Formats: sequence, structure tokens, C-alpha cells
Amino acid sequence: MEQTPELVIHGAAVTVGDPERQILRGVDLSLPKGQVLALLGASGCGKTTLLRAIAGLSPLSQGRIEIAGRDLTHVPTQQRGVGVVFQQYALFPNLSVLENIKFGVLAQGHGQREARQRADELLELIELGAHSSKLPAQLSGGQRQRVALARALACKPSLLLMDEPFSALDESFRIPLRRSFRQLQQSLGQTCLVVTHDREEAFELADQVAVMFDGRIEQCSSPTELWRAPRTRRVADFLGAFNQWQAERCEADMQRACGHWIAPISALERASAPQGDELWPVRARVLARYVGQHHVTVELADSQDQPLSWWCRHDEPQPQVGDWLDLGVRRSLLQYLPD
Repeated sequence: MEQTPELVIHGAAVTVGDPERQILRGVDLSLPKGQVLALLGASGCGKTTLLRAIAGLSPLSQGRIEIAGRDLTHVPTQQRGVGVVFQQYALFPNLSVLENIKFGVLAQGHGQREARQRADELLELIELGAHSSKLPAQLSGGQRQRVALARALACKPSLLLMDEPFSALDESFRIPLRRSFRQLQQSLGQTCLVVTHDREEAFELADQVAVMFDGRIEQCSSPTELWRAPRTRRVADFLGAFNQWQAERCEADMQRACGHWIAPISALERASAPQGDELWPVRARVLARYVGQHHVTVELADSQDQPLSWWCRHDEPQPQVGDWLDLGVRRSLLQYLPD
């Protein structure tokens, strides 16, 4: 059964300045209820502008925004039923953790009893009940982020918008925090849109990832589909996890004009013995190697000087700079992209 969309965007465009400059260019998007969508792109691609337009903070020059089946294109922010978590959290410094979380519920016109009940529920979920009387300045960065999240969720928004919510945290805090957020989001069935420039974060958090360039969405797919089948070379280049071969310089059965074959870096394997038709052979020279936490990244150049990358396991024999390696690419994972 097809899921009901909580957010639908039709032809959204934002133009600013004099002379006019287009920030968003005809964006179409649909987010099913209960899912997380990550807007992924480099700085200046328009992802934060799109989030602000959804929140009602940046007016559309043209197009339409629907949330929970209602056209909210021209509706003020406070009437849209969305929650927003900004990069810097924007907590009230003079209010305690408890009062920060209660604030939005009280602003909606609910009483103290209901606000306290909702705040207590969320404090338990974010595991900060023991810190309810503290001021934001007395908390760590990760704790402040959780308070900001709880404050946004307290109003029970139909849609939660998050702008680079974990980027200000050290990696040791960022990774477990975003995983605990994902568990919380799934337990609540909360629909979320997350802005990020971190590819790993987008793939780990989201049900859908929308890759943006120049105010447009180039591809919106599940993380698995995006990883297996980027639709353009630009997406493949941005993801940074693919090797490319110029099609006209490949073997006879793979030669094509004006395009590239691509394959995930993980599709490049050792091929010290003939592997039949399963592997397309690649002979390459080692240019450099970088030891990482999970694998060794080896930079290569093939016999035609096309740059390649290979991920070598720590427990494998380590190649040295200048070595020639006999490798192979799994043909089933090769994909042709015309220019």
C-alpha cells in the first residue's frame, strides 16, 4: 500500500536580491508520513533555503507547499504545525531544561499540567530527567541538542525540520546521538526532513536522500538505490564512492562514445588468478595509500592513467607505492552513464 505523503512540494522556486538571483529552481518533492528525508548537498546548493521555505521563513517566488494535505504556501510559520531544530539549537538561556521543553506547549494555549506531562514524557525519552532543572549553559553540547529536539517534539508537529542538527558536535558524540535520534524518530513515527552535507549521516538517518545541486534536486532515492544506481555522473562524483572509466577507452565489448562506466569502489577486487567473465580485469599502479579506521584507501592509476581508488582490508597484504596490482571489477555492478 502506498504511504500517504506528509509533505508535498510542487515547483518550488525562491528568488532573492536585486538583480534577482534564483536560489531554488522548480523543486518537486514528496515525503511519506513517518519517514525521514535527508537533503544532501554542498554549501550553497539551496538545501537550507528549501527547509526555510517549508517552515515559512523564506517565501516562495512560485510553487506550492502542502503539509498533511493542506496548502500552506502562504500560511505564517506559527500556523504550519512544524517543529524546527536549528544548527545552534537556539535554547532560551534563562529557562531551565524543563521550561524550555514546556515553552511551545504553553504557547499553543495548553495548561501547565498538560505542558508538564508532555515535558516529563520527552525528558524520559531523551534520558535527561535528572537534568530538568539545569540551565542550557550547564549542559554539554549533546545534551543541549537533545533538549532542542525535545522542545521541537513537545508541540507534536506533523513535520520536524532539522538544519545540520549534529554538525557542531565531536564525532564521539555525533554518531551515537544521531543513532539514538533515529531510534526515537522510529518509535514516535515522526516525519522528519534533515538538512546535511555529511553523506554518511544522510545514509544512516534517512529513508530517502535528495541530492541537491544549484537549487535543484538531481536525484531522490533510498540510500540503497542511490548507492547502487546514481542517475548522473554528477551524483556519482558527489557521493565519492565510485570509480569511473572513460567508455571509449575500455575493452572492445565495453566501448561506447561520450560516457563513462562507473562501479562502487567496493566492486574493485584482487584478481591474482583468472576469474572468468565475472570480473573485468584492471591492472593498476599504486600512487598512494591512506590508513583509515575501517580500511586502507589505496589511490591507483590504471594502464591508461585513469585514476582509481581501492579499499583494502587491514588484514590483507598491504600494497606499497609503485606496486602494480592485478585487480578486477565485478561486471554485475558496472553501470553506464552517458555524458
